Amino acid sequence: MVASKIKFFSDLWQNFKNFVVFQFAKIKKSLKIAKQKKLDKKIVGLLNKKKLPNWQQFKQLSKVLTPKETLLIKILFGLIIAVFIFLLYANYFQKLTTLPKNGGEFSEVLIGSPLYINPILAHTDADQDISALIFSGLLKYNRDLELVPDLAEKYEISEDQKTYTFHLKQGAKWHDGEKLTASDIVFTVLSIKDPDFKSPLSRSFEGVNIEKIDDYTVKFTLLEPYAAFLNIMTFGIIPQHLWYDIPPSSAKLAIYNQKPIGSGPYKSRSLIKDKQGNIKAYTLEKNKNYYGQEPYINKIIFKFYPDYETAINAFINKEVQNLNFLPKEYLDKFANKRELNLYNLIISQYTAIFFNQKNNEILKNKNIREALTYAIDKNKIIEDVLKNQGQSIDGPIPQGFLGYNPDIKKYGYDPQKAVELIVNDGWTLRDEIFYKKDEELKIILTTVEQTTNIKVANLIKEFWDNIGVNTELQIISRNEIEKEIINPRNYQVLLYGQIIGYDPDLFPFWHSSQTSHPGVNLAGYINRRADQLLEEARLTNDPNIRDEKYREFQNLLIEDLPTIFLFNPTYTYPANKIIKGIEIQKIAKPFDRFIGIENWHIKTKKRFIK
Repeated sequence: MVASKIKFFSDLWQNFKNFVVFQFAKIKKSLKIAKQKKLDKKIVGLLNKKKLPNWQQFKQLSKVLTPKETLLIKILFGLIIAVFIFLLYANYFQKLTTLPKNGGEFSEVLIGSPLYINPILAHTDADQDISALIFSGLLKYNRDLELVPDLAEKYEISEDQKTYTFHLKQGAKWHDGEKLTASDIVFTVLSIKDPDFKSPLSRSFEGVNIEKIDDYTVKFTLLEPYAAFLNIMTFGIIPQHLWYDIPPSSAKLAIYNQKPIGSGPYKSRSLIKDKQGNIKAYTLEKNKNYYGQEPYINKIIFKFYPDYETAINAFINKEVQNLNFLPKEYLDKFANKRELNLYNLIISQYTAIFFNQKNNEILKNKNIREALTYAIDKNKIIEDVLKNQGQSIDGPIPQGFLGYNPDIKKYGYDPQKAVELIVNDGWTLRDEIFYKKDEELKIILTTVEQTTNIKVANLIKEFWDNIGVNTELQIISRNEIEKEIINPRNYQVLLYGQIIGYDPDLFPFWHSSQTSHPGVNLAGYINRRADQLLEEARLTNDPNIRDEKYREFQNLLIEDLPTIFLFNPTYTYPANKIIKGIEIQKIAKPFDRFIGIENWHIKTKKRFIK
């Protein structure tokens, strides 16, 4: 009994002791927490207003903030991190640029087949296109059609503007590794001047003498100043060491016309012929030893087709990537070709109507010529035929070229005024055709068998028929137009295009000395004051004086009205979008589309710019 009581009190004491120990432990913990909170507050309170908190201080925030405040802090901190990452990302890509990289190839259509891949014999577009990439000249054109040095390092012009001295770059080499020197320049010019060579460039060098001063200096001497002489200096140079032993009379038979050695950015690699011996494909590869900027694109393959219909079918079937030119009648087919860029290039060319007053007495009457001019709706031609790929013009010099005259007299579309001019000249309307006594007001309009020209000619006929002028169309094939019609001036009214070229020297087109072949004054225009202005303009290198002379000349020309200027077409060059770096905006000749080809590229690389 006693033992059980002792055990009871012993257990009671142990329980009481445990309770006391537990309570003291609880109190101690509470005091410790309170002390820690006080310490945390003290740590946070010790923050320096001029310094950012350290990590240990940041860790205490959750212990002194409410849950809501803690959440807001976390959101704010997350936003700060997101903004920081965004700025870092944006800055990275801002300094990450895309650069051209070596490599790649493309194929392009050419119409016809090359005969002479030789700059002093070339006369077809195919010849000239390939020659432009293989050969170099003393000077070349940049994207703005401004002359810049090429093989020449610099040049000087004498005070009397009759002597031109060129200093060549030392280091230029032919594709076979031989040095290019002044001897090559002299040989090329003498070959052009040699009548047995039969170069199309020979007329440009009449009265021009060339002299070798040393291995890298040549001097040209002219009989009289000629403002456009520097433009001639873009002619391609051929290698003397290969052509010297070839008789000029046999030049057109030389193997180097098909397997040329030049000094340009690309060189001949291979060719493929058909069973008849015609070249069907021609491959160029880049010249890694080019004295200028080495091209990026490794290879260019030209494929030849007889006409644009066949060529465009080949393009649709993805046999080629580029077309050398897109005729207006095919524009609709290419409207949705997403893989293409259509480069609409300004070209120094115009299409006009030339009156041959010798072959039709009616055309000698200026009232009739004015009436025919007022009857034409140029805007309709541009919209319906050119698909808005061109602009109407009132003079021979297109906008953007030296001598362009925006203030020239303009003949707007006014068919009512056209009829009034005819009536006032004594003509009477009978059965919708004008007559003067028994003479019918009739005109024969001649043009070349080319789709755009035929469509324009039909519109012109419609315009003139509507004012009572009986208009008959005469369509002549491409092969016969020059020999049968243009050279003998065998037409009454001619619808035709003329390419002015790089320099607006209008002398060959409008001087009275050029009314017969080989001159190209197709209207037979004769005006003494006009002749004087054209002569004076080509005798000075001062662009301001030349501009003034050409403006005055154009005012005379439009007043005399020997021609109706219709439009300046654009040259549409379809190039695959894989080709980047094409920056040309205007050209004088089709092969100018390759200006700046050393900057064209297909492959690219990324680089971080510091």
